[in-house]
Amino acid sequence: MQLNRGAPPPQIGLNTGIAARELVANEREGATGTPGVPSARSDVRRGRWRQSLRRPRCGTMSGMSPSDVVLITGGGSGIGAGLAGALHARGSQVIVAGHGRERVEAVAARHPGMQAEVVDVADPEQVAALAERVGQRWPQLTTVISNAGIQHLVDFAGPGPLDIAELGREVDVNLKGVIYVANAFLPLLKAQPRARLVNVGSGLGYVPLAAAPIYSSTKAAVHSFTIALRLQLKNSTVQVVELIPPVVVTDLHRHLDRIPPRAMELDDFVDAAMVGLDAGREEIVVGLAKALRIFSRAAPSLGLKVVNQKAN
Repeated sequence: MQLNRGAPPPQIGLNTGIAARELVANEREGATGTPGVPSARSDVRRGRWRQSLRRPRCGTMSGMSPSDVVLITGGGSGIGAGLAGALHARGSQVIVAGHGRERVEAVAARHPGMQAEVVDVADPEQVAALAERVGQRWPQLTTVISNAGIQHLVDFAGPGPLDIAELGREVDVNLKGVIYVANAFLPLLKAQPRARLVNVGSGLGYVPLAAAPIYSSTKAAVHSFTIALRLQLKNSTVQVVELIPPVVVTDLHRHLDRIPPRAMELDDFVDAAMVGLDAGREEIVVGLAKALRIFSRAAPSLGLKVVNQKAN
């Protein structure tokens, strides 16, 4: 498979940082600042409609509780391991699950009382078996964080054809894995008086990175799936959440020779994610992912240019 491993992917550059910050600031004040795009301030009805969308629904959890039992897929490193540590520190029972036994067991060993499970989320039978084991041992499961993901830099402009197994694996883990986990664990979650399913998306689900087309596409699909799932479960006790990170310093980018520019430190991301979870938000957009969300709505062509320009 042709992977561009020698150079980091294009990222939001320094010369466009001001524009991104201005878009985020305008969103906070209820205006996009883009001609032809109405704001909540200029349209009272639109503002009231937005507020109605933010009202807690039946399954909304007001925050993470020390009594929570939390399963995290992709818990052997990066965002999964970071969230696991933060939740464990609050007293929650945390189960980290992942494809690599050594990794998840190492994470659990650093936090006495944390449990480790091995699963390949791309295999629906393994996911179903995990749900059965968790249901038997922790029937009071309250939260599932579907975090497992992989990213490859793929160039379809090359002579090709590309390795179909590698292409399929990225889709199987990033998208099918999220669907398999939701399908297997929702019966457990719906049996609880309060529960939460958290799907981890990406800012690239709003605006794609051309160097990572499969990853970007799967995250856009996760975004759509999460919205649909939220609507289906709106009258249940399960809150459906999407956690949307920017570029974060994790092993997801281990195939690069240096850390991507403007990457957010993992600890800072975890802190922001926990604030969103505690607030009971349904969509937790962190850091520069906020700018990508605004770009996708107000200036998609500019967003594509910003994300795909060469880093300085």
